[in-house]
Amino acid sequence: MSLPAIDIPVQLPFEVPLLVHPIFVHFAIAIPIIVLLIELVNIKAKKPAVSITSLFLLTLLIIVYIGAFFAGKADGSEAFALLTPEAKEELKFHKLLGTYLVYGTLILFLLKALAMLVKKSWARDFFLVFLVVFIGVMFKQGKDGGELVYEYGVNVKAVTEVQNKLDDMQYDLDDLKAELKKVKEECAAKEEGAAAPAESQEAAPAEVENAAPASEESSSEPEHEAAPEQESTHETPAASEHESAPAQTHEESAPAQESHETAPAEHESAPAEEAAPSHESESENTTPVHIPTH
Repeated sequence: MSLPAIDIPVQLPFEVPLLVHPIFVHFAIAIPIIVLLIELVNIKAKKPAVSITSLFLLTLLIIVYIGAFFAGKADGSEAFALLTPEAKEELKFHKLLGTYLVYGTLILFLLKALAMLVKKSWARDFFLVFLVVFIGVMFKQGKDGGELVYEYGVNVKAVTEVQNKLDDMQYDLDDLKAELKKVKEECAAKEEGAAAPAESQEAAPAEVENAAPASEESSSEPEHEAAPEQESTHETPAASEHESAPAQTHEESAPAQESHETAPAEHESAPAEEAAPSHESESENTTPVHIPTH
């Protein structure tokens, strides 16, 4: 059930004490019922004194409902922060319906005054119908108020104390959660700090192992380079020996040629023919041969 939002634009010059709302509520429920009973009796009696009494009670009803409204507003504001979301919605509707009832008391007073002035049956009947509707809404308001107190614990001291303790425990729990989170972060930071030296220690042997094969490879490369150099050095003496051997034969053969030149002319052709193959053999055998001169 949704109603247009209305309010009473009046601010009291004093602060309303708490827990006064139930006092006003008892009179707010009783007075309309009393007025209805008087009006039903006065249908047959038709006495002006009864009508004046009803009008006086309706004037008192306006005062009671205004007091109940502001007392309930004070109590509701005090308990609103401690209520559940469902209870808050119930309290808001209770306040709105109470505002309508306050304005309803003013309408009842005007209708009763009109019926007394007109003195017509239709005016009295219209007032009675509106009074019955008002009482029905009043009972609905009383039921909602009872649920707020007995089901949701609005302005119940024991419930308020328990709620306050629960709130304190919730605050303590939040503080403990924050401290636990801080301790976990510190432990994680310590574990990371302890893991860093261990990783560096594990990385150091790995670097040494990686450096050892590199040094072996670098040392083996000069050996391989030196080996061909040594081979080339071994080859060069042999070649030099082969090269020097013909040189020595030519040097040794030089005196032999000079001795051939000093020999007699008639003997030059024969030894020369014999010397030719000897020179060839000398170059092949690389051993010196002395040719006798005649």
